Amino acid sequence: MKTMRNSKTLLALFALLLVLGACKGESPTAPPSGGGIPGGGNPNPTPTGIDVTLTSTNANPLVDSTVTITANVTQNGQPAPNGTAVEFSTTRGSFDNTTATAVIKTTTSGLATVTLTSATAGLARVTAIVNNVQRSIDVTFQTRPVTPPPPNTTPTITSVTPSIGRPSGGETIRITGTNFRTPVRVLFDVGAALPVEATVVSVTPTAIEVITPGVNITVAQELIADIIVLTEAGTAAEQRVELTGAFTYRNERLQPQISTATPNSGPITGGTIVTIFGDGFQAPVQVLFGAAEARVITVDFSKIMVEAPAGRDTSETGNLPVTGFVPILVRNINSQTEDLVDDAFRYVNQIAITAVGPGGSPFTGGQRVTIDGTGFVAPVVINVRTGDGDLSLQPISVSGTRIIAITPAIDIDNCEDVTGDLIVTNVQNGDQAEGPPFTFFVTSPLITNVSPNAVEPGENIFITVANAQAGVVRVELGDRAVFPSSVTFDEETGVAVYTVPVPVNFEFPTEACSINGVEGEREIAFQVDVTYTNASTDCTDTAADALTILPEGGGACEVPPSPEAGMTVDPTNGAGCAVPPDQAAAAGTSVATITFSNSGTAPLTVTAGTVTGANAEDFTITPAQRTVAAGTSQDFTVTFDPSDVGARNGSVSFTTNDPDEGTIIVCLQGNGT
Repeated sequence: MKTMRNSKTLLALFALLLVLGACKGESPTAPPSGGGIPGGGNPNPTPTGIDVTLTSTNANPLVDSTVTITANVTQNGQPAPNGTAVEFSTTRGSFDNTTATAVIKTTTSGLATVTLTSATAGLARVTAIVNNVQRSIDVTFQTRPVTPPPPNTTPTITSVTPSIGRPSGGETIRITGTNFRTPVRVLFDVGAALPVEATVVSVTPTAIEVITPGVNITVAQELIADIIVLTEAGTAAEQRVELTGAFTYRNERLQPQISTATPNSGPITGGTIVTIFGDGFQAPVQVLFGAAEARVITVDFSKIMVEAPAGRDTSETGNLPVTGFVPILVRNINSQTEDLVDDAFRYVNQIAITAVGPGGSPFTGGQRVTIDGTGFVAPVVINVRTGDGDLSLQPISVSGTRIIAITPAIDIDNCEDVTGDLIVTNVQNGDQAEGPPFTFFVTSPLITNVSPNAVEPGENIFITVANAQAGVVRVELGDRAVFPSSVTFDEETGVAVYTVPVPVNFEFPTEACSINGVEGEREIAFQVDVTYTNASTDCTDTAADALTILPEGGGACEVPPSPEAGMTVDPTNGAGCAVPPDQAAAAGTSVATITFSNSGTAPLTVTAGTVTGANAEDFTITPAQRTVAAGTSQDFTVTFDPSDVGARNGSVSFTTNDPDEGTIIVCLQGNGT
């Protein structure tokens, strides 16, 4: 017979039960004395006199804190015996820094404790059960209080309306902001020795109205002032806030002064958007390029944006193309003041592209491209305009009729060629010319070899790829994705060899097999596609069925798990018989234990048969059946109730689902006194 390795936990529990049962009538779990339960009742009735009292260290703890629950267990007014089991459960949170909502504790001097914590607020009802006595206590977890931040009392200025006024002052403006507190002072700092103070008209927490002070603008046309606000002025709580450039003093009659125009050249066809910088510009204005009036787009004090007229319109005759410089005149219409700058803008021949060669480049860049045409003026910008944006070529040589440029390396999507129109722009005047389509070509990779072509999981393979591209590479072996552990790349030939570890998580197909007549199955080899993908370009290639995955160990046959029965008896006579202690005839019972263990890998089912033999009626086996989980054991109880004095004998046959131990017979012996 097979001998079981009893679990430490079950041995400890069994020993505890034996200790508690040593003294009849003293332990809460001890069986009653005096010959058993007439008529076949419960041999272990619930102890009487048990009482449980629950207390907590804090009835209203904060969320995520801990509280200790103590169960005081008494029997007949005295602390319950050490080791009395107390089952705790909770409706919220968990016990002892785990996720458990139910635990079993044992008493020491009548006390058993647990710690409770909860990540959420609310009522937690903790219940303790000792035998059939149940008590509950409520603990309410409270949300942690949130302390609001102190209010911000610092004043701010968000806007000044209006922000432009007369140098003479006397105009009402509104200063908008926050945390304005009286008394308030408002100062205008125009860069003089001391700021000029404004007259405060009204104050609210979010707005101040003041009358602007007068300033001396001297020969300038405008003067910019910083505004300073002092709240609770003159007190210990005074605070200062300043808005730079908040207000502009400007003369009512302005004299335009042109400083520069940009761009300062454009094609003879006109249409160039030109910005004229200076000061003293006052709408409405008139702008002339030579004899032609430009279209005014926007006007403010320091700049005007216009559209340049056609070159031939700038001449007095207005019928011949004009190249070269022309003057620009700006006139403030209302005051009829004006300024003229000679040679402010230059008309040039219109840019044009006549030829581009070659008409394409590898997407990796570095291709030298020659662009022929007219009207090229350095600096230039060269773009290939695609649906996803512009791709810029780097010019290395620019003349009026030829540009030489180098193509960039570009990002590609789905390994597709990228085509767009080639556009050259003269930076100084914005003139553009559109050329023929230009293409960035993509060469797809090709898997040329997989070696070895049959491996077990965990081994390495080597994949050779032509037209490989730099970047992150992903390899798929069937439906398993893996990244190469190393690569050898020849940039001149574009051939790369990738070292790829074969994953270990493949699911193998199987076929039937048997061992010693027991049906089982074994894994068999299968083929997978090998797919190479460059994650940077999405370029990919697949070699169909290029790799054979071999099962580890050659695909050994595996049979289903089975139970393995073992049996021990206590007490015994050394010959394997169950021998209950001597028992007075017809005056009570004694017991022995038959223990079945399972050292197999599947559940063991044990069924007790009918007791046979000369004195079969003196022995009872309970229960009728046990299921023993793998690695555990279960007990059958032999109850001896002699009907007469002297030696009493019998036997019982147990049937199991152990393929090697289908039947186990145990002899039974007892002595009636």
